[in-house]
Amino acid sequence: MRSFIAVDLSEEIREHIKKIQREFRFLEGNAKFVDASQAHITLKFLGEISEELAAEIQRELASLDAEPFEITFRGVGFFPEMPLQRLQRGRVRVLWLGVEEESARRLRELQSEIDARMSKFGFVRERNFRPHATVARLKRALTNAELGAFKSKLNALQKMKFGTMLVHTVKLKKSTLTPQGPIYEDLFARRLTEKMEKS
Repeated sequence: MRSFIAVDLSEEIREHIKKIQREFRFLEGNAKFVDASQAHITLKFLGEISEELAAEIQRELASLDAEPFEITFRGVGFFPEMPLQRLQRGRVRVLWLGVEEESARRLRELQSEIDARMSKFGFVRERNFRPHATVARLKRALTNAELGAFKSKLNALQKMKFGTMLVHTVKLKKSTLTPQGPIYEDLFARRLTEKMEKS
């Protein structure tokens, strides 16, 4: 089964994703917008795994040593990353919602621990993990008209704040690909807990 480890987004942040998608409706026909109700931050993509390995991964996640923390979303950007003024028609692959640097640091710490644990099962460690929530994926190169509108929207949104949420649960998810888009199913949820103060 196709699987990944992720943090689900709050309803407030998912509503912001819907608003961002409306700002980019001029890309309809080119962009495949994500289902905002399923929006998340992927911490580790696992690909195809067996049920036996999924059970081992669940046991590993159950002993995850991490506390809940808040993250703040700020800015809309794109992959591959580059200065906006250098953006050309064929370059955009993914449109995303970003997080502030302090939030990104906390997410990288969490991802790094998960990465280390998953490496026990032969998964390759991530390089340059960039926390983000995917808003849309583009199917083809931007037209000249789309490129101008895209740069204008990005310029307006790249520093805007989009709310704060508490990261309190890490999930192992199953992804089933369908013609209508992927369907995600929670296989396991590890709730993060505050550490007890030593007396």
